[in-house]
Amino acid sequence: MKITVAKGSGFCFGVRRAFRILEDEIRKSGKTYKIVTLGKFVHNPQIVKDLEDRGVSYVSESQLLAEAASASENSPLTVVLRTHGVTKEIKEKLDRMSAENPYLHVSDCTCPCVSKIHSIVTEESRISPDDTLIVIIGDEKHPEVVAIKSYCSAECRVYPDLMHLRELKTDKKRIVCVAQTTQKLTECKLCQNYLLNNFTNVKIYDTICKVTEERQTEVEKLAGESDTMIIIGGRESSNTNKLFEISSRIQPNTFFVEHISEIPLDGIHPDAKLGISAGASTPDSLIEEAIKAMENIENKEDFAKLLAETEMNYLKTGSVVKGTIVSVDDREVVVDLKSNLTGFIPVDEFADDDDAVKVGDEISVVVVKKDDEKGTVQLSKRKADSIASKSKVEEAYKNGEVLEGKIVDVIKKDDSVKGLIVSALHTRFFVPASQTGLSKKDDISTLLGTVCKFKITETGAGGKHPVASIAVVENEKKQAEIDEFWASLTEGKVFEGTVKSMTDYGVFVNIGPLDGMVHKSELSWKRFRVPSDIVSVGDKLTVYIKDLNPEKRRISLGCKTEENNPWNIFVSTHNVGDVVNVKIANIMTYGAFAEIIPGVDGLIHISQIANKRLGNPAEVLHTGDQVDAKIIDIDTDKKKVSLSIRALLEADVDTEDAVSDESAE
Repeated sequence: MKITVAKGSGFCFGVRRAFRILEDEIRKSGKTYKIVTLGKFVHNPQIVKDLEDRGVSYVSESQLLAEAASASENSPLTVVLRTHGVTKEIKEKLDRMSAENPYLHVSDCTCPCVSKIHSIVTEESRISPDDTLIVIIGDEKHPEVVAIKSYCSAECRVYPDLMHLRELKTDKKRIVCVAQTTQKLTECKLCQNYLLNNFTNVKIYDTICKVTEERQTEVEKLAGESDTMIIIGGRESSNTNKLFEISSRIQPNTFFVEHISEIPLDGIHPDAKLGISAGASTPDSLIEEAIKAMENIENKEDFAKLLAETEMNYLKTGSVVKGTIVSVDDREVVVDLKSNLTGFIPVDEFADDDDAVKVGDEISVVVVKKDDEKGTVQLSKRKADSIASKSKVEEAYKNGEVLEGKIVDVIKKDDSVKGLIVSALHTRFFVPASQTGLSKKDDISTLLGTVCKFKITETGAGGKHPVASIAVVENEKKQAEIDEFWASLTEGKVFEGTVKSMTDYGVFVNIGPLDGMVHKSELSWKRFRVPSDIVSVGDKLTVYIKDLNPEKRRISLGCKTEENNPWNIFVSTHNVGDVVNVKIANIMTYGAFAEIIPGVDGLIHISQIANKRLGNPAEVLHTGDQVDAKIIDIDTDKKKVSLSIRALLEADVDTEDAVSDESAE
């Protein structure tokens, strides 16, 4: 077998530098100072476990600040900041606290490449902050990106890839682009080119770590030359995952392993050209063990023997290993670890699941204590289940997965409901009352025993319950319905809506998952003062889409159409010379306006009211009077109608004269 190791595999210079600093701190502190890091020092479970065995623990943000605040002469503390960096707020707080407390020491291991990005976004944000948009190409939840965002005083947005970046819309005059140091190079270039081609005044900073860039280029080349690729590193490592993605795209026969016990023998031919690469958090010793293992593969028996020997090295206290149940009695379960040691688990750890205790089953366990002289290992299945559940919880949180669980408890304090407990993934999640999807008036206890869908909002650092939200799932569902509804909208589309609320300038009408506004000018052809004069909340209205503004999510509706335009109805049913019964609507000094049909008025000039001279129309007419009048003119251009009462009076006189003449004859 030809084995080639990619150049630059293993610790990058930033991680090596961080470990040198950490080793110095461990050596200086001895057993005097306690050492903590914010989060895992590197994304490698074996290194993290080794550091814990040496007294270096990792804590959450809240725990870190609490620990720092409690540092004293009897309990001195060293805080080591990992290569990802921390937020500006935390850094400033720690610096201020260490300056005031001689028993608190802060050692900054932030990678120089990351610190450079902090400086870039800080300076660029100061240049016209109201007109500047900082674009970060990376994973928004990655601690490095979280820290970078905190240094941006201008608006900042994060996009993981080109597909999401295409959604960018902004009116900012300048765009500054940086990238997560471990971002995939090809994807980053696509994003940079898109910004340059679609926006003006774009400033690009190449902030991908050169080691990362060279490592990705080397893996891409090696994958094309190899029959099989092995990528070694922690599964939480961003840069290792990107190496795996690059290699898999070129060489489908690529395997991602954390240590050699995971190497699938059946997937690797003894005569294959084997390529090996490793992430920035992978120690050289692990790469060397993988090479040794692969060099000694001549048959499956040799590999199994070597693997068993190698697994012995990983039977450290606290490590998770797999074994096979070989016997069960009233006191303990015996597990074959495929090594020179035999494992034992107290049988009561299976009390909740007796059917799972079967000889021949493979199970995951945690090493609690080793006795090399006796060749035995004390194991725990519960701890392994807890670790697996925690891993699933973190994975579900990272992926924004919608989970399903049963509501098993209602949490109350001082007769006040604080929230719910939801059971899922062998874990109890706390759902605050505000995230249950119910209002304060609703009885939250009615949810007890029901099944709900939820998302994890906090993973539960420091032994606390993970926090979840039912409301966020319901809101996302509603938002999906709204998005689908928006996609179906077109100008002119007609709806039967319901009046939800009113203002002096219009009414809001519900047309499904959204409300649209009908301005008072579009509400009716009739004359009215305010909308409440003609409609009420709850009324049904036939409306149509008049205008759409997707960016502001505004829908303008209309009720008035040419079909229901009173003028069109009038001209199609009336002609000059027609006699109509009208209602006096308004009296002016020069005449009276009369409603012919709802929405169309005609003017009866003062000279057309009577067959005698009038000083004011009010001498003979009053608002509300019903009178007959003759249409004497229709001005279709100005949409005006002239009426005459006098014409009818004169016609009556002519008729009377004609009758009198006939009688005289």
